[in-house]
Amino acid sequence: MSQHTSWQAIAPDLWSLNYGFRNAGLQVSTRMTVARLRDGSLFAHSAVPLAPAQKQFLDGLGPLRSIVAPSTMHHLFAADLAALYPEARLYGPAGLKRKRPDLRNLQVLESDDAALPWGGELGHLRFDGIPLLQESLWFHHASGTLIATDILQCWKGPLSLGVRLYLGLTGGHERLTVPRTVRLLVRDPSAAKRCALAALQWPIARIVLLHNSVLEDRAFERVAEAFSIWTAD
Repeated sequence: MSQHTSWQAIAPDLWSLNYGFRNAGLQVSTRMTVARLRDGSLFAHSAVPLAPAQKQFLDGLGPLRSIVAPSTMHHLFAADLAALYPEARLYGPAGLKRKRPDLRNLQVLESDDAALPWGGELGHLRFDGIPLLQESLWFHHASGTLIATDILQCWKGPLSLGVRLYLGLTGGHERLTVPRTVRLLVRDPSAAKRCALAALQWPIARIVLLHNSVLEDRAFERVAEAFSIWTAD
């Protein structure tokens, strides 16, 4: 069963929207995060379906011009959102262009390019060393907010039995961590370490996780602890 929720104001010019649905038999949630840029346009990280009232709210924030599919694993609703906003540009990793040839207008993200619409306002760090994911971390400079997809997870609150059992295997229940499922996908630990250290150069005051949680308490320390699996040595 799918479940729409209301928009959540996270910080000035930053909002998120949760969407609950069943995936592989588990009741899970995913999150779209939207930032309003200085020119008034909107940037959307990880698309979710929009109910009419949710689209109306989004349209009231400004014109959506940039949609990012943040990894090769999170793209399920990207085409639907792009269809609702044909003037928006769709961005994603190179592997997604191969995986989803139907996303014909997808532009490949290679680096933190200042010429892109969000240049200087959102930092983009491609997290190397995990080729199957090709995930990027994002940082909203104005609010000190780190936006993560699967590399960092912390599931809180009421959870179904199936999800609790899953988290017992992967980690991430009530504690920010790099899940074991992600650690098993690492092919270049030195690259992962380099990217983890680069992310820790950001002054992280808040963490917006695609799955389940927004963390504001001890945000930098929690990220540093989670990434210590690579940075401790």
